Amino acid sequence: MSSHCNFTSIKHLIKGCRLSLHKERKKWRAIIRIIIDVILFLSKQNLYFRGHRESCESSDSKKQGHFLESMKLIAKYNHVMNEYLSDIQVSKKTHANVPSSYYTKPVNLTSGKKVKNLILKK
Repeated sequence: MSSHCNFTSIKHLIKGCRLSLHKERKKWRAIIRIIIDVILFLSKQNLYFRGHRESCESSDSKKQGHFLESMKLIAKYNHVMNEYLSDIQVSKKTHANVPSSYYTKPVNLTSGKKVKNLILKK
């Protein structure tokens, strides 16, 4: 009977891991989509990405640049991005945690093609 309990607990553990991985994948996809949308918007509008200071921890938001300010604006209305930026501020990191190349490689290829197409249309 104890072997049945171990098998059942292992099944629950595997199910929990799969659920956790699914949530993590979904979170990173949402973050990457937002970042790509901001990049495409700034590129399309010919706006500078960086400002005088490009750091999440600075309280002087007037000098932080279009990219970070856009991310902060989106974070006001999107809980995933809000959580992401809050984690960066809490950890006092100047560089954000990013997903592995497993997630980003296909996205980089796709976003690169979109930016190239936008440039070629002009």
